[in-house]
Amino acid sequence: MKFYGRKAEFASLEKAYSTESSEMVIVSGRRRIGKSRLIDEFLKGKDCAKILVVPKEEKLVASDFVTALSNGYVPSFNTVESALEYFFNVSKKKILYIDEFPNLIEVDTSIPYVFQRVWEKYKDQTAKLLIFSGSYVSMMNKIFTQQKAPLFNRASYNMVLQPFSLNIVWEIQTDLGIGEIDKIKNYCILGGIPYYYELLEKRTNRDDVVYEFFFDVAAPLKEEGQNVLRQEFGSAYKKYFSVIEAIGAGVVSGSEIANRLGVAQTTLSKYIVALQRDFQLVERSVPFGQNLQRSKKGVYSIKDNTIAFWFTNVYGKTEPPSNDALNEFVSRRFEIFCKTFLTQYLKNMGETGGRIGRWWGPVEVSSGKFEDREIDVIVETQTNLYVGECKWTNKKTSRAELYRLDESSKALKTNKPVKKVLFSKAGFDFSDNRADVILFDPARIEAEIAKFIQ
Repeated sequence: MKFYGRKAEFASLEKAYSTESSEMVIVSGRRRIGKSRLIDEFLKGKDCAKILVVPKEEKLVASDFVTALSNGYVPSFNTVESALEYFFNVSKKKILYIDEFPNLIEVDTSIPYVFQRVWEKYKDQTAKLLIFSGSYVSMMNKIFTQQKAPLFNRASYNMVLQPFSLNIVWEIQTDLGIGEIDKIKNYCILGGIPYYYELLEKRTNRDDVVYEFFFDVAAPLKEEGQNVLRQEFGSAYKKYFSVIEAIGAGVVSGSEIANRLGVAQTTLSKYIVALQRDFQLVERSVPFGQNLQRSKKGVYSIKDNTIAFWFTNVYGKTEPPSNDALNEFVSRRFEIFCKTFLTQYLKNMGETGGRIGRWWGPVEVSSGKFEDREIDVIVETQTNLYVGECKWTNKKTSRAELYRLDESSKALKTNKPVKKVLFSKAGFDFSDNRADVILFDPARIEAEIAKFIQ
């Protein structure tokens, strides 16, 4: 697959490379996020020593440095420290790229301090570039970003790669010739992880992503949820797995999750915080307008589309989900898609975004009579409040949904003009040209995203 996106990250690498002093760059991010691809693209045409660290005896790791640093002459050393001394003092290679750097700690826990000593000794005397990458986000933080970490504050550039944006995912799928409805469905299942779209490109049958990726005999993502968590959490894997499993099963409040796991909420909180802050796999939301920290109506959801799909429709299953079950899942993730799309659309239209979310609660439908309602998407800009309803069904959306949305939106407290937005997979059986109503079907979504990526 051709190289997509990562323009800002690529520019930062080039900037670090062009300076006249030594620079240290950290590239981290979850498994499959494209760290190696980004760095490999940057290294094209550059003289670099590249090492993929595999846990083994230090002497064997040092021999990997020998191979990487040899350039006609083959150096000789038995420790990582002597290899670093050679790189800074003798080697003519400007770049040393160490992939899966946290594995060095399994070789020797003192190695980060070795790097600290050598870096402090030579950083002002040379113009070298050190690039460290790693998939273990928590371990990379312990080495580089925590205040007492051995290499804290040494790196000029610290890149935590995020999933591809909606625009990039759309561009990839457009290049693959995928239709507009399947683009949305694929995004709802695969999210923005680059590797999954590399797999999609290699498939001749792109119509049944679920079977091909998760249930075929050789399905590449059959164990994906388990593998991602096991790699990231190590010995604590089972506890984090249990939390995400509960959320995937529809247990969404903190007290319910704690009861399901048989732990106190105070014990649960440290896992929830780590899943939110460090690994960005889980998020907590409250009804729009409420304080995120104080509200007692908070619910948890799995942030990553593929992890959510795996826990909901793959884990413990022997057969692919039925069409109804698949549509139910895509329908829920379609709301997230619409929120992302609407924010980008409004930005493209010149409206600066503010608060974003959804809302649920009682709505007065007649005098003294209340119904529990939900508003799927809310985007507040400097000038307007946009409220949206998302329909992922094969039935055209009727004007009744617009009336219902208008009724529900009256429960929101705002002084701004309220604009209604309907998203519908199957389109609409009515038209409306009012300035306070926007209708999006897949064809219009396709046309608007095309503007984003021009």
